[in-house]
Amino acid sequence: MSTRCPPSRWALRRPRRRATGSGQGRERAVQVNGDVSWSRILAGSLTELDVTGYKEFHRVGKRVRYHIHLFRESTGDALGIVDGRRVTSLRTSSTAAIAVRAWAAGRSVRVGVIGSGEEAREGLRALHGALDVTGASVFSPTPANRETYAQSMSAALGIDIQSRDCQEDVLPDADVLYVATSSKGKPFLGLAEIRSIPMVAAVGATQLTDRELRGDVFPDATVVVDAIDAVLGSGDGAEAIEQGWDPQSAVLLGDYLDRPAGDGAARTVFKSIGSVEQDLVLALRLLEAAEDQGRGVLVNPIGSLRLMR
Repeated sequence: MSTRCPPSRWALRRPRRRATGSGQGRERAVQVNGDVSWSRILAGSLTELDVTGYKEFHRVGKRVRYHIHLFRESTGDALGIVDGRRVTSLRTSSTAAIAVRAWAAGRSVRVGVIGSGEEAREGLRALHGALDVTGASVFSPTPANRETYAQSMSAALGIDIQSRDCQEDVLPDADVLYVATSSKGKPFLGLAEIRSIPMVAAVGATQLTDRELRGDVFPDATVVVDAIDAVLGSGDGAEAIEQGWDPQSAVLLGDYLDRPAGDGAARTVFKSIGSVEQDLVLALRLLEAAEDQGRGVLVNPIGSLRLMR
């Protein structure tokens, strides 16, 4: 599946929890935490595409499962169920790549990567597909993981990727820093560390308990977000707000794409926590492709119909 384009340019224009109306996206999120597990549901409607639905994912220990359920908004009829695991990483990486491509405006870049998991792999793959990446370096705390990342991604993309023994060794030669970790608690990248890096894409901190960037990274940068909750619902965004940064100064990615070609001299931060709007659009396109190609399993709807007064 290509990650050259985001799931929908339309989906990047609508802030989360926006008032209802024709052609507008609406979204709500609920999370329930238990002693040994947690569950999260993101529900949304895209009237312009006549689709409504939700993404559900739950974790027990190290086991996480994702599902996306789609329905026709005008009738309520079930459209299908999509495995949401790949959708999550693809929409995150593709929207980040679109932001970086707009900023780069045709320039070649060298990428530094912090993290070596699935989000970090798909992120570099999407960047390589969207613009000219001349090389990369990677750091993650586990030596075996970063070595495997460097070797496998170098072979897959055909570029030189170096494994670095410490985070500081990734930063000096990076035009773009892609941060995709599962960091909890204390952030590990501040203005002092990344001041010289013109573009930072941070996608790993997606809850208030998650922190990758310190709050001082935000105030003097152009901050681009894929949804308003990227700054209101993440730990690093919350810290920036506590330190006096105005979240209203953030620019939605859809609006950023309408600006003139990016200014490489301006320090830019792309902050993402994802959006169910993106999930729903990509899942819808996957269902359409599956129908065209005869893939998937056709099942009868199990939800019974009730007629309300």
